[in-house]
Amino acid sequence: MTTAAAKLIGFAGALVLLFGATFGIARAVSPQGLAGRGGSGMAAHGGGHSSDGGMDMGTPVGSLPGLTIEQDGYRLVPEATTLAASGATPFRFRIDGPDGRPLQAYEQLHERELHLIVVRRDLTGFQHVHPARATDGTWSIALDLQEGGTWRAFADMAPKGGPDQLTLGVDLQVAGPFAPGTGPSAAATPPVGLDVDFARHGSEIDVTVRRDGRPVEPEPYLGARGHLVALRAGDLAYLHVHPVEGAHGTAVPFEVDAPAGSYALFFDYQLDGIVHTATATLEVTR
Repeated sequence: MTTAAAKLIGFAGALVLLFGATFGIARAVSPQGLAGRGGSGMAAHGGGHSSDGGMDMGTPVGSLPGLTIEQDGYRLVPEATTLAASGATPFRFRIDGPDGRPLQAYEQLHERELHLIVVRRDLTGFQHVHPARATDGTWSIALDLQEGGTWRAFADMAPKGGPDQLTLGVDLQVAGPFAPGTGPSAAATPPVGLDVDFARHGSEIDVTVRRDGRPVEPEPYLGARGHLVALRAGDLAYLHVHPVEGAHGTAVPFEVDAPAGSYALFFDYQLDGIVHTATATLEVTR
């Protein structure tokens, strides 16, 4: 992964899961596909990168984050929702507040005012980026949208004086060749020699980064050792979670709480100043 590509990724937290009858993790054998079996606490492997964050869940089932473009009077307003396929597609948007004006004041959330998560609806091309905000409140960023199809953009932020955390989502139509993916993948492929294990222990998922087969501790990134985003297949409900506080060692543990469904897991971590993303799938049934 190049440094430029690495900058297109970053952020997340610990996924808290209410377990039903079964809970399994599938193994991601490549950035473009999945293989393996679910239903047991097996390890899942994939290229990766991490950061510490936490899931401010407490969200009733049926009103999960990321499913709407507007919440509590705040609205995600993209400049355009039809974009051209490109490795650096300009994307501009604003967040309008309850007064109808562009929001200008944000609380820091994991060392940033706003985190933008972008993924195609078949769960490929995951990117975690941090746009720049202009004086008029407009955010802008160049996205890696080389493949056509319907993409989903999630704006994760905390308005000053407003809700502790909001995640608003909007679909983007990207004109260009389309070939459906076979499983979750990141926009960039991690370098050879890096491997990430996702291992289930009861209600906890431990994520371990290995370099040439040896466990290594991720570097601090956005205020944490790793960040985890979970997106539910189908509606793309967004779960943003954090590692267990006070945990030590090379493994990054996450407590997981989610309604039933099939989830794509995206784990961001940093090594040698470069951010990587590891992927896996999680099945939750009640």
